[in-house]
Amino acid sequence: MSKSRRSTPTRREPGPPNAPAPVPRPNTTKDRSLSNAARARRRRSIQRIIAGALGAVALAAAISLTFFHTSSSAQYRTTTEGWRLPRLGASGEVSLASFKGHPVIVNFFASWCTVCAGELPVFASDAVALKGKVAVVEVNALETGNGSSFAQQYQLASHVSAVASDVGGGQGDGLYQALGGTGSMPMTAFYDARGHLITTHVGGFDSTFLASTVRQIYGVTLPT
Repeated sequence: MSKSRRSTPTRREPGPPNAPAPVPRPNTTKDRSLSNAARARRRRSIQRIIAGALGAVALAAAISLTFFHTSSSAQYRTTTEGWRLPRLGASGEVSLASFKGHPVIVNFFASWCTVCAGELPVFASDAVALKGKVAVVEVNALETGNGSSFAQQYQLASHVSAVASDVGGGQGDGLYQALGGTGSMPMTAFYDARGHLITTHVGGFDSTFLASTVRQIYGVTLPT
């Protein structure tokens, strides 16, 4: 009989003594989530800081602009018989007192006013004929566009006595409102040589109507 063989168990080498415990694998998915969350928190924090800084800058600019507007407007006056306004599109000012000794016609216009566009050539032409007798002042009021460019289209600065800007604009505190304007354009005010208001007219002028009005108020005849 043959002898049965005993199977020899496979030997396994144990680890070295005092070997460090196996290092667990990092949970990369969890770590990545934590990292993304940290970055998101930092991003939100930076955004809040930037938003706060921009808000502070905007507030400072608004305060500065308000102060500048108040300071610059304070030097002008819009009383009916003592007005003083800034020149339109130029430095300096226009005042009723500067025309002392001469009657003054103040015509208000705006770039959106189609009737104004029709009468401005009439005022520009008659202002030349009235030079030395009656001063003609054009005032841009209730403006929502570019009043300076509109005035240049009719070459007002080279024809009339002066072109000014109403400091009140649409805010309710300008010369236009002081003279009783309620939003309709154009409007024209007539002053005597002492600076006293004679009358106002709301609506447009053609050459015939303006000539008859000037003759009736001032006794001056315009060439026809």
